[in-house]
Amino acid sequence: MSAIAPIAVPRAEAAALVGLSDRELKRAIDAGEIKARFRGRKCLVDVTDLREWYDALPAEKEI
Repeated sequence: MSAIAPIAVPRAEAAALVGLSDRELKRAIDAGEIKARFRGRKCLVDVTDLREWYDALPAEKEI
């Protein structure tokens, strides 16, 4: 039996997936760059939205 792919992950896990701190990812969510959903105080990030946001980041370092 194969593992079920998650549709959303907690914010801290989402941050780890893209190599950012939880605080940096929170700023992106607060700025409206990444969509998040809330269950009470728990912040969940849709993995598809996270991937789209990541793919839209510049491929080269900004000077």
